Amino acid sequence: MPLKIPNLDDRTYTDLLEEALGMLPRYAPSWTNHNPSDPGITLIELLAYFTELFIYRLNRVTKDTKIRFLQLLCGPQLDAAARARFRQAPLEEVDDALRAAVLNLRRRERAVTGEDYEYLATAAAADNPDVSKVLRARAFVRQNLELPELVERETEAPGHISLVVLPASDLEESALDALLTQVRGYLEPRRLLTTRLHVVRPVYLRFAVGAVIHPRLDVPEEQREGIRQRAIEKLRQYFNPWPGGGPEGTGWPFGRAVYLSEVYRALEQVDGVDYVDDVRFLRMSITREPEDDRSKIGIQTGLSTAGIDSRLGVEAEAGSGRLLRDLAGRLAAISLRPYEVARVALRSQDIRIRGVFVAGVSADAQDGAQ
Repeated sequence: MPLKIPNLDDRTYTDLLEEALGMLPRYAPSWTNHNPSDPGITLIELLAYFTELFIYRLNRVTKDTKIRFLQLLCGPQLDAAARARFRQAPLEEVDDALRAAVLNLRRRERAVTGEDYEYLATAAAADNPDVSKVLRARAFVRQNLELPELVERETEAPGHISLVVLPASDLEESALDALLTQVRGYLEPRRLLTTRLHVVRPVYLRFAVGAVIHPRLDVPEEQREGIRQRAIEKLRQYFNPWPGGGPEGTGWPFGRAVYLSEVYRALEQVDGVDYVDDVRFLRMSITREPEDDRSKIGIQTGLSTAGIDSRLGVEAEAGSGRLLRDLAGRLAAISLRPYEVARVALRSQDIRIRGVFVAGVSADAQDGAQ
């Protein structure tokens, strides 16, 4: 599609003259003789005539004028040989080159704002087939997220900007390091001279939930165990940072809290589920898969004046200030820091199915024995 040149010749002599005469009562109220015989009116008519002439000439954009404008946009890249070739080329080719040059001016080539860093990070590995693509990136201005201590990371750091890079898929350590190196190398020549750039990997808050699922009465006994697997897959899909996860289906957002109510909703959408109860958070960790006892959140045994109930052995960094409670003191959500994303880490025994019998013993009885 050729570049559309605006029509500049949209004012006639009559339009210009009437506009000028209409301004006289405002700027020269003592000027009352507006007849053509007045010398001042004669001068206004003369100026209107030349103004219309100049507008007409301005609107006559020739091919040579477009080539000169193209030279102004492209600079030294448009050498004498290129200009000579455009003079021999059809006008449509010159229009296409002008349009491409104008669009090229709108490309982000420098990282100034946080949005610039996020945009350029997604384009950093676009042309390299050997490096995984960037799915999302989030910039944090005046923060150094490479520091090891939490207090240091959240302390204001003027001149620093941290870019959290989320790859388009779950990567091994070596592949993720290669991607971070690619992004850093792409942004270094594009950042402001005094900016200190930190390109870091995403921080995952891994957590596990427990629930009791009640199947519908019309679900056969032999099919009820399959509900457990579908429920686990549903939770893994919903609580993940990649497409398909999160409330919008675009991946879990950076810094968004995880609510127990969302677990209820996700499980009730599983085929064969009648209703769900006893949903609770079991474990969480930001350093590993939450499998050991040190990252257990514990059980609810009543309202505590400390506001943490019977949270047993929770990691200091993972648990501090993360547990959000309702007015009754019940655990309702886990908060995330702005640079973190959620990932669920479930085991089969975390989800219980009411009424499933294994080797003649009900799951409820097995859970009680454990």
